[in-house]
Amino acid sequence: MEYLPRETDVLIVGGGPAGLATALAARQQGLRAVVVDSAAPPIDKACGEGLMPDSLEVLQQLGVTLDPSKYVPFQGIRFIGEISRVEAVFPFGTGAGVRRVTLHETLVEHAAEAGVHMAWQQRVSNVRDSYAYVNDHPVSFRWIVGADGGNSIMRRWAALDAGEKVSPRFGFRRH
Repeated sequence: MEYLPRETDVLIVGGGPAGLATALAARQQGLRAVVVDSAAPPIDKACGEGLMPDSLEVLQQLGVTLDPSKYVPFQGIRFIGEISRVEAVFPFGTGAGVRRVTLHETLVEHAAEAGVHMAWQQRVSNVRDSYAYVNDHPVSFRWIVGADGGNSIMRRWAALDAGEKVSPRFGFRRH
């Protein structure tokens, strides 16, 4: 296993855009941050390809700029169903249509430059008190963040998924 620190201020389980943004924010506060994900970058999913104006503003605050040649600006959003459609123009700013892999590669690069330790293809097997076990290697933390998506193991361990899901979620993309 690659080097993994024995302790950190913030342990982030999930290395997608939310986890990496959390790590960048932690580093801006002078905190040590470790990101653990069972996948390897770039992580591709059918989500995260439409960044709203607020998302672009937060990325800028985190010091992340997107290469203008790698995204398409858009002015609003539209949802089309079988019997209805809804659309709106953003009241301010523009969004950015960017491939998920491009966004992820950009965030990984910025996180590395900021000093975030990233442990790819590693699994958190257990969390006890202020320790998490990453491939059976104990890592102590002050704070832990579950950024591991819709089927979050962190949410299950924290017993936060007791409610019943009413409707499934679907992600589609077209280029």
